[in-house]
Parts: sequence; structure tokens; C-alpha cells
Amino acid sequence: MYDVIVVGGGPCGASAAIRLTQRAPQLAARSLLIDKAVFPRKKLCGGGVTQHGWDLLHALDVALDVPMFPIHHMKLIYDDLETTFHWRNVFRIVQRDEFDAALLQVARTRGMEIREGIGVRDVLRDADGVTLLTNDGELRARAVIAADGANSIIRHKLGLVRSDRLSRLMEILTPVEHVERAPEFVNHTAVFDFTPIAKQVQGYYWDFPSYKNGAAVMNRGLFDARVRNDRPRAELKPVLAARLNERGLEMGDWRLEGHPERWFDPKEKHAVPRIVLAGDAAGTEPWLGEGISHAIDFGTRAADYVARAFAKNDFSFADYSKTISNSRLGQRLRLKKFIAHYIYGNRGEWFYRTGWRLLQIGLPVLRKN
Repeated sequence: MYDVIVVGGGPCGASAAIRLTQRAPQLAARSLLIDKAVFPRKKLCGGGVTQHGWDLLHALDVALDVPMFPIHHMKLIYDDLETTFHWRNVFRIVQRDEFDAALLQVARTRGMEIREGIGVRDVLRDADGVTLLTNDGELRARAVIAADGANSIIRHKLGLVRSDRLSRLMEILTPVEHVERAPEFVNHTAVFDFTPIAKQVQGYYWDFPSYKNGAAVMNRGLFDARVRNDRPRAELKPVLAARLNERGLEMGDWRLEGHPERWFDPKEKHAVPRIVLAGDAAGTEPWLGEGISHAIDFGTRAADYVARAFAKNDFSFADYSKTISNSRLGQRLRLKKFIAHYIYGNRGEWFYRTGWRLLQIGLPVLRKN
């Protein structure tokens, strides 16, 4: 029997494993991380890692040597209005297959046992521990950190599913032939276009410059938070097609991919005895859909919580949801949920146009070099 099994090798699960090796090495030595994929594995994501995310990695004593493209300017658009937020290294864009594999390798080099290609099929709990039924047989642990994503099988098997708590994302990658002519690359600028709000999209269209396998590519996508389920459900494909057409692109020429993203609701349960949910399995924020830094934070806090449970020999995990909700992570997630609920409400045209004009006045004051 293992002491802890971490399910999921993404940023949340890898960070949880690294934190266990950092804070409770003896516990980590009797623990295991599993993932259904074999790394490097494909992961749909804009790939933006905020400075907060890098600070969290620094606290884990992690420095990743992966290609990244620094963003110094965020262009915010609404219809014919635009303004730019200037902040050096406001975030860095990575390719998730490279980033996730490198982070998982850190956990491996620090002594965490890792098994890839292991998918969970069912979860059984009893007074003494948890049995995971996998495609490679049974695994047994005294506690489990479920960091297995928005479509968490563990969350589903525990009966903690809430289908109305899912955001939607669609994205494509397009090559950039003349980088020297692309202002996003030249000026290190990411574009956030909120014009789709007028089409019932509770979110934005994005253009993120990046490199994949050494080639310049633009990550383009559409994020719909669906934080206000009292509003009509937007048809995303026509909206995305219109944004792409404005940029001289036909959606049908590129491979379109999509994925869900669960947003955090402090009113929901995120734990049962011996099992805690973390990262996207518990939820991220529905304002901008930025998940990587929150996943790292969530994994670190979940590992700390479970380590304390072993020290106290208390596996009820009764206060886990409250602990997360009251933490700085929970406060950030709740604040961003409030912002999303407010901004993506049924506001009139005057609201957005007035807001953008105020941004044009206020954002230059916040400039940071």
C-alpha cells in the first residue's frame, strides 16, 4: 500500500508531488503519481504562465529550461475600441507538452515514483484507504490527491459532478511566416478581444504569439466562461470564424480543437474522507480562464494539507474545502469568479464602451517596466 497516490501528472499533480518531496520526503518515498497519458502528451491550452506561476515554481525550487515567449503588452479590444496594458513579463507563453513534461521530470528526479499510461476506471473507499481500479490492476493508498483534470474520473466516481460548472474553449494554431512583420511577435503582445461578448459569449477571443518546435505559430482561440447560466448559450464556431475572418483566415483551413474547463465554486464539496480534489478537478477561475498558476498553487496546497493529515493521523478531510476557499488561492478564485459574474452579465453596450474608455485613461498609469 502506498501512503499517497497523486492521480494526474499535469502542473497540479506534478506540483503536489514536488511539494511532497520538499516538505515530507519520507512520505513522498512511499507515494506514487500516475497519469493515463505518456509524457510528453498533448494538452490544449493558451499556454500563458503568469509571473505568479513562476513565483510558485521558485518556491518549489523549480527552474524549468523550456522554450517560452515573454509577453510585455496585453492589447484589450472591444469592437472599435482598444487599449494596451504594459507590464514587462506579465506572462510567458509555453507549449504545454514541453512545460508539463519538464515539470513532471522534476518530480521524478526528486524521488517520486511515477507511472505513466495508467488510467483510473473506478474508485473504492473503505475505513483504511482507497483502492484505485486501473487498466493495469489495483492500486491501494491511504490517501489520494485527485488532480486528473476538468473531466476528473475520480470526481465523477465520487458523485461530485456539476455539469453547469464548465467553461468552453476552442483553439487553433496557425503558422506565422514573417515574424518580423507580426506586431504580436515584434512587440511581445498578446491580444484579448472581448467583442464576442456582443454575441452572448461570456469571454473573449485571443491571439497568443509562441513557438512550437522552433517555428513561429499563433495560438488563436475563444473562451466562453458560462459563469452566467441564466444567459443564452452562445454558438462558438460562428463567432470564432468571424474573428478569424477579420484576420484573413478561414476556420476550415485549420484543425479546430476544444476542451472544457471547470471553474471553482466554494459552495461545492472538494473532498471526501481520504480523497481531495485539486487543480481543474476542483476548478479554476472563469474570468480569463488562466489555469496554470492556479493549478501549481492548488497542487502545492493539496500536498501540504495531506501531509498535515498524516501528521495528525486524521483522514476525514472534513475541512479541506473550507481550507482551500479561505486560502489566498481561494480568495483569488472567488474574486475572479465575482469579476466574471459581473463583467459577463447581461450588460448593455454602454457598459462595455464606457468601461473601455475608462481603461484607456487608467491603464497607462499602471504601466510597469
